[in-house]
Amino acid sequence: MNKVLKNTIVVLFLILCGQAKAFSERTGQISGKLILDDSWERKIYVSYIKTFEKEYAVSNDLIITSAVIDSLGNFKIDLNKIPAKWSLLRLHVVKKGVSPNSLVIGSRDENFMFLIAKRDSELELFNTEGVPIFSNTKVRGADYMNTFDHIKKFSNYPNSIDYENSVIEKEFIKEVVSEKLKVVADTCSNPLVSLYAIYQTDFQSDYLENPKFYEIYLSKWENENSSYFKSFRQKFPIANNSFANNKNTKYIIFLVSIVCILLISVLIYFKKKNEKIKQLSVQERKIFDLIRNGLSNKEISAECNIELTTVKSHVGSIYSKLKIKSRKEAMNLKIKSL
Repeated sequence: MNKVLKNTIVVLFLILCGQAKAFSERTGQISGKLILDDSWERKIYVSYIKTFEKEYAVSNDLIITSAVIDSLGNFKIDLNKIPAKWSLLRLHVVKKGVSPNSLVIGSRDENFMFLIAKRDSELELFNTEGVPIFSNTKVRGADYMNTFDHIKKFSNYPNSIDYENSVIEKEFIKEVVSEKLKVVADTCSNPLVSLYAIYQTDFQSDYLENPKFYEIYLSKWENENSSYFKSFRQKFPIANNSFANNKNTKYIIFLVSIVCILLISVLIYFKKKNEKIKQLSVQERKIFDLIRNGLSNKEISAECNIELTTVKSHVGSIYSKLKIKSRKEAMNLKIKSL
């Protein structure tokens, strides 16, 4: 019975380990329903965009996977080729007879949408009839995409207003929108959505007027080592030096702290030694000083004009009080002058 129980436990343990491994290595998917008319190819493509600067870059190399869209519009994209960290993806479809790496921007035939996801994401997309085809797409399983869409609409707002040739009004609106986007970036918990908000502003010009915001911002995300943040940091050579100096300052403070602790420890050690010395009587201090000068018991007897047995008694008492066992230890004691 014990053997059966033992084997059962081993089997269950192996199953649990296998499930844990499978869970840790599992990949997610993007699925959903896309309504298309007969002018579109029944295929959806996914491009991995490594930096926000290449948001609209087009090439076959950027397309990392694709999926067939069935007659009802259903599709499923496995994310096994997607990085494990948060990434910017671009989903697009093309017209029949058009190259898969074609991108249409800013018209009724605009054929793409952006999505932030990672390898284990589980997302669902649904669009409604209308143009462009991705204009009313809903995303399930990614609440942060609501903020992402809000950022896109907000950043486009200054361009949607008729300013009646008023440059001052346009600049004022752009400045207000920029400040609002910085607030969104500062409060957003998703690193890429946050950084996307910054990219919708003229951050390099703004940095010259408000460098402190960007120092604090990059300090907040200093552990983010994705290609997006690396590219962003390269925009601020002065800031990079500042952040490097901050890190160096931290190391210097750490080293200084260690040195201070060691010095304090040494001072405490010597203080304790000196406190032990203070326990000695006047005669014992004199004899201890003679011992440290290398005099023998007989020489100390003559120097102090006392009996040899009395010297030995004093020496024993000195050893006991100072917790030492020999003349060598007495001579090696580092203490202040008596």
